[in-house]
Amino acid sequence: MSDVTLGIYVQSYKRYDTILTQDLFEECTYVVRKSEEELYRQAGVKKIWAVDDEKINNAIKTYWYIIDNAPEDIVFVADDDIEDAIYRLDSNVLIGKDKEVITDEIIRIAQLMYDLRVGYACIDATSTPFNYDGEFAFKGTSGSMKWVNKAVFKARPDENVKFNYDIDLIFQELLYNRIVLKPRYLCGKDKQDVNAGGDSGKLRQEQIDSIENMKIKWGKYFGYNYKSNKPRIKVER
Repeated sequence: MSDVTLGIYVQSYKRYDTILTQDLFEECTYVVRKSEEELYRQAGVKKIWAVDDEKINNAIKTYWYIIDNAPEDIVFVADDDIEDAIYRLDSNVLIGKDKEVITDEIIRIAQLMYDLRVGYACIDATSTPFNYDGEFAFKGTSGSMKWVNKAVFKARPDENVKFNYDIDLIFQELLYNRIVLKPRYLCGKDKQDVNAGGDSGKLRQEQIDSIENMKIKWGKYFGYNYKSNKPRIKVER
């Protein structure tokens, strides 16, 4: 992989008072709005990519700005509320914020994507041990860590489903590339989405509109349980 470059990024908004994800990697770049750049610097963030506010004023815009403008061949994007990484097999084992181990895992997945010509990879959205049924899977919802192999990746943003953009990415990649890579043995220990930078303040109607647009777009392959607030990818393989 000596000729292939990998960039590690963290997308962040209004979480300068709680810097977590930076402590997990040997090196990473925080992508923040210009209006908050100095606050993140004062909080001790070492590498910052500050972007005009209007270009990254929601989660889907921030994610796609990174993918479209980062110079590396493979781009890894993490959420800003990850406390630690977890090895999940028969039980969950915290990696203990070991930067070298976690960074090596990020590189390992990137190498697999390059070798197998896979466009998109992501960890599971939950780390529940009884959900573990193998080291890797080809489908499922996205968690807080995502990889994009830009030479192969074919998905494009869709503002109509912006609150489900990560699931939409998986559907697009399954449609165009037939597979995504999900390392199920690696998970994130994430904080609850309740602080100023989270999505818990999303308008309920906007969430419903996004879900219903996903149903229109993907038909029988997308399901959503409103009682449990959980999406489902109904693609058989």
